[in-house]
Amino acid sequence: MKDYILYRKIARIIMQLADELHISSKRAMLLFYQSTVGRQLHDPRYGYQIMSDTYIVNDIKSELANL
Repeated sequence: MKDYILYRKIARIIMQLADELHISSKRAMLLFYQSTVGRQLHDPRYGYQIMSDTYIVNDIKSELANL
């Protein structure tokens, strides 16, 4: 996946996460980059790059619930 496409996907995920958790986009960005899912999104071996934004947001929310 091209870097600019991946960065746009990440931005959409962060904004959706902020909306669903009713938090600021800055806080959502911190949660995204601290999550395992956020790190795995950069590695094509995990397949997150082809998953929908909602699927990824739900995985991040599940990860947060299990902390």
